[in-house]
Amino acid sequence: MNTANQDPECEPILKQIREEIIPLFKAAVSDDSVIFHNTHLARCWEKLGCDRKHCAGFQLEPIRCWQLLGTFCGGKVQGHFVEKYAACEICPTFREACPTLVEELGEQLNNMLFLLRTQKQRAQGAMQKSEHLNKELISALENLDARNREIQEIMTTDRLTGLYNRNYLFTMLEDEFARSARREYMFSLMMIDIDDFKSINDTFGHSSGDKMLSRFGTLLKESLRKFDRAFRYGGEEFVVVLPDTELTVASLVAERIRSAFEKETFAFAVAGEDKPADVSRTISIGVAISSPQTTAEILLTQADEAMYVAKNQGKNRVLKYGDLQEL
Repeated sequence: MNTANQDPECEPILKQIREEIIPLFKAAVSDDSVIFHNTHLARCWEKLGCDRKHCAGFQLEPIRCWQLLGTFCGGKVQGHFVEKYAACEICPTFREACPTLVEELGEQLNNMLFLLRTQKQRAQGAMQKSEHLNKELISALENLDARNREIQEIMTTDRLTGLYNRNYLFTMLEDEFARSARREYMFSLMMIDIDDFKSINDTFGHSSGDKMLSRFGTLLKESLRKFDRAFRYGGEEFVVVLPDTELTVASLVAERIRSAFEKETFAFAVAGEDKPADVSRTISIGVAISSPQTTAEILLTQADEAMYVAKNQGKNRVLKYGDLQEL
């Protein structure tokens, strides 16, 4: 600023502005606590002789009442800063707080900073609320997803054995046929039946039969590879789908299952007896392999035919559908 022709009386004011006001602009950029400290602030309620106890500024220490929500002036309760500021500028309390240009500039700066910081706080509050709502939405979606998985599991799982159920078998077979055609591989399928299972229910009761079915479901899962799929087909019949597996390998897996179950022993209570009976059963397994010409129904029928021939040959054995022609 060119001060060559400046009135000497302005020098103290300009010096005060440079020393007190201008540094505040710089400091306020990074510090939200920066304000112009005005020693001329007064208690508005004393100046105006107000005894309104419900006024937000009543009996407070010197405060910028024009920035305060809920003050009582002009015969009514005043609103927020923007609504009442024009009137507050001509109020004696405000005018007496600004005896010189320095205080007036300082208070105008305070008001500008107050408004900006209020808007910033509102924006931060809205952002925090938005973040909170987003977290709640994400949590709700996660809960919904978990619930959907639970429902899906209930719809596709047999409760007693923990295996997939018959309805899901046909859905999965459609997918497996499409996948095998796309990747040009074949997959195998087992049909398994527990030999002489009806006698378990007849002799020891259905709860004992359920115990055997449940254990077989666990054993089946333990005996399979991680990419194989086991299903309870109905009653004591089970189906296993072995993706990208040749018939010879599938027969080896079936033999492992047959051998493991043959070694299982169940202690079932006998009516009128103090000591439970040790009971074991065997399984018969038919194995078939897919081809471009087969469908889900054909593949299940082939495995089922091989399984029944295995039963007719003495049970407790694995039989491949392709070997039926040699019998």
